[in-house]
Amino acid sequence: MIFALIKIRLLQTFAFRAEFLLWLLTLTLPLIMLFFWQAVAQGGTFHGYTREDFNLYYLAVLVTTILTSCNSVWEMNENIRLGDLSFWLMRPVHPFINYGAITLAELGLSLIVALPLLVLAFTLPTTRNPFSWQQSLMLLCAFTGGLLLNQAIHLLIGCLTFWMERSLVVHKVYAAASSVLSGFMFPLTFLPDWAGRVARWLPFRFVISLPVEIFTGKHSPLAAAFWLTVQAIMVAALYIAAMGVWRLGIRRYTAFG
Repeated sequence: MIFALIKIRLLQTFAFRAEFLLWLLTLTLPLIMLFFWQAVAQGGTFHGYTREDFNLYYLAVLVTTILTSCNSVWEMNENIRLGDLSFWLMRPVHPFINYGAITLAELGLSLIVALPLLVLAFTLPTTRNPFSWQQSLMLLCAFTGGLLLNQAIHLLIGCLTFWMERSLVVHKVYAAASSVLSGFMFPLTFLPDWAGRVARWLPFRFVISLPVEIFTGKHSPLAAAFWLTVQAIMVAALYIAAMGVWRLGIRRYTAFG
């Protein structure tokens, strides 16, 4: 059942290639930020980053953004508002599994773009060599945790559609905050000290910045393992929260239908 859902979503994604290409164009912001910070660091360093460091950082940001992207909030919003959720409630599989299958199918297509960029990042002279199998495993865990965390946040926001006409407004606020607090636009070390200390413990960081930090060698294996554990705890907590909000919302949905 799950594999069938993934296959269907893959076929749909290939059918709407123009939409996929449009999504790729939205990923150009890291490249714009790269050119900006390269100009700032021209002839020296900025907060400890050279121009070569910025090359690696934003390439890692681009790869991480592609591999952790999720669109579940839009799917849920439409399903709930238009009543299509009733179809999924009659299926033997929980709707969250359906949204997860959609994300996995989109991830399969995203890998086509992400893998060449990942190989390119490994070839940059600023990449720490050799990249050990422990680092590779931790990086894989960080990517997986980032995707699961982003999915959980999308599900949680999507569940708000049970009470709000369009929960996408909340998602826009989340996306705006994430662009600053996740390391997407610039490294979190560029934030003021007090803001940086807060951002270190917010979910935004664990979606993008943590995988980038591990990839660029900012953490020792022990420190990376600690932050990956925190990421896993955060994933579990947000999925539990999303399930709780779902149960409350589904009662309202079935009652007023």
